[in-house]
Amino acid sequence: MTKFDMGAAWDDTLLLLKSHTALIVTIAGVFFFLPALAFAWFGPVPVEPPAGADFDQLMTAFRESFRQMIPGQIVVALCTMVGTVAILRLWLARTGVSVGEALTFGFMLFPTMLAVQILSGIAIGIGVILLIVPGLYLVGRLALVAPAIADRAIYNPIEAIRTSWELTRNNGWAIFFFLLLVGLVIFIVALIVGGVLSVVAGSGPGFGRMVGGVVEAAFGAIGSLFSIAVAAAAYRQLALRSASDVFQ
Repeated sequence: MTKFDMGAAWDDTLLLLKSHTALIVTIAGVFFFLPALAFAWFGPVPVEPPAGADFDQLMTAFRESFRQMIPGQIVVALCTMVGTVAILRLWLARTGVSVGEALTFGFMLFPTMLAVQILSGIAIGIGVILLIVPGLYLVGRLALVAPAIADRAIYNPIEAIRTSWELTRNNGWAIFFFLLLVGLVIFIVALIVGGVLSVVAGSGPGFGRMVGGVVEAAFGAIGSLFSIAVAAAAYRQLALRSASDVFQ
């Protein structure tokens, strides 16, 4: 069984991000950035709890904000699925693939991705309920589902999950911590930039919300791109099956 190498995976992540740059940025802009920006600008404003609110009032405001945001977040997530498969197809194809072909492929595999996300979400949710740790472990074990779908054109969601489970055997925690480290770095940078801009532009309605929306959508798109590239790099490292199965 191949041992996951974080250093090699990070080098390959950067290599992937540098390949097909214009095409990848275009797809990410349309399917990651623009939907998130539209939601940030035109979506519901978080419910503010009253001054001096107690715990119950805080939780009520949180639940109401969450309820209002669910429809928009679902739309953003659905757009992200199509873009994710299209980008992975460009990165993982062993022969040339055009943007049109990658997008067509992304739409064709959309039902599979949706089913996989639902099944994975249920499994990870149950794992989190069971003292959190099992859920975190499942994140690592299921991290290669999307790359496997994009590379092998797997239409059966159960088969896609099984493929990721087998590829990540004995490497689940290593992949999870790799994803966590990359995500933390992007999150910290986003907090710093967002904090600086909120001081300069303000955080209220109008100009402040517009600037904040751009920053939020931009870092969301960047974070998604890095997460996809990390998963693709891990897949490329663990899925090499024969001499003829080399990724270009």
